[in-house]
Amino acid sequence: MSHDNSPKSGHEAILALNEPWKNNSNQIWMASTICLQRNIDKFNFPKKLDVERKKQIVSLVGREHLLLDSLNKPQLLKADELNFLDREYLVEHFLAMTSFHQMGVGEGFIIDASGEFLTIFNLSDHLAFMKVFAHDEIEKEWNKLVKIETSIGKKFSYCSSQRFGFLTSDFSKCGTALTVASYLQLPALIHTEKIDEILETDSDESILVTGIQGNPTEVIGDILVIQNNYTLGISEENIFSSVRAFSLRLATQEKALRASFLKVPNPDMMDKVSRAYAVLRHSYNIEAVEALNAISLIKLGVEMGWIEGVNIEALNRLFFHLQKSPFALSIQCKNLSRRNFP
Repeated sequence: MSHDNSPKSGHEAILALNEPWKNNSNQIWMASTICLQRNIDKFNFPKKLDVERKKQIVSLVGREHLLLDSLNKPQLLKADELNFLDREYLVEHFLAMTSFHQMGVGEGFIIDASGEFLTIFNLSDHLAFMKVFAHDEIEKEWNKLVKIETSIGKKFSYCSSQRFGFLTSDFSKCGTALTVASYLQLPALIHTEKIDEILETDSDESILVTGIQGNPTEVIGDILVIQNNYTLGISEENIFSSVRAFSLRLATQEKALRASFLKVPNPDMMDKVSRAYAVLRHSYNIEAVEALNAISLIKLGVEMGWIEGVNIEALNRLFFHLQKSPFALSIQCKNLSRRNFP
C-alpha cells in the first residue's frame, strides 16, 4: 500500500491536525498550554522589523524546524497564504489568547501532525514555541518543548540579558518568557456563585485568572484559565508549581461541590441543567457562546446522572469542535435524553 508523504497545502495541513482532546474524558481539567517566547539576537523586534528581514527569519528558522527529529512531519505555513478561517482554526485549536487574524507577509507558523505543537513567527516576538495537551503529564510536555527550543537556540542565539533573562517585546514577559495555562471547567462553582468568594479568599498575585478568550470578566463555557502572572524574577519550576497548585485547589473545590449535589440535590442546578438540555435538544438556531455554556451544564448533568445518551469524552470533543464544525452539535444532541431528577 502506498502512502502519500507529499507536503499538504496550508489549509489541508491545518485540517489534518490530530486532536489532543480526542480521547479526553476529564470532567474539569480540559487542557493545558505552555508557551516560550524568544527573539533572535541582532534582529530588531518584529514591530520594528522590515518585511524582508521578517521573511528571512521565517525562512531560516523555519528550515531548522523542518529538520528536527523531535517534530512529527513539521510543516511551514506562511500567514499571507492562509485565509481567515484557517487562522481562526489555529487560534481555536491551540487555545491561543492572541488573534492571528492580522498576520500577513513575513509572518507564519510551524505545525506538526501531532496537533500539539505550534511555533508562531513574528507576531509580537520572533518566535513563540507553544504546546497544547489534554493530559496531566505537564513535565513530559515541558521537556519536549525545551528540547525544541534548545535545538533552535543552538543555531540562532536568543536575545538575553544577565539581569533580565530572555528579552521580549513586552518587558513584563522577560525573564523566563514562559507562560503556563490550565483550562478548568467549573460549572458548579460558577453557577452557585461560590467562585468569586473563593478567588477573593484564595487570591494569589502570581496567578492570573481569565476567561477562555483572555477577558477576566467574560466567562464562556464555564472555563477559567489559570496562568502565571509573572515571568521575571521567578524560575520555570516555581511557575509550574504555582499554576498547578492553584488549579488543583479550584478543581478540588469543584469536585467537593459536585459531590454535595449527589448527597443533597440542588434544585437551582437541576433547573439550569434542564434548561441547557432544552436549549441543545430543541433549538433550531443557536449562537456558539450559548451552545458552549449549555454543553458545560450538560457535562455536569451527565456526571450527576441527570442526563444520559452521551459521555464526557464526546462532550469534550464537541466543546472543542463547535466552531470548527457547525454540524457536530446537531448530530450529537440527537442522542441526548433527560432522566427523571431525584
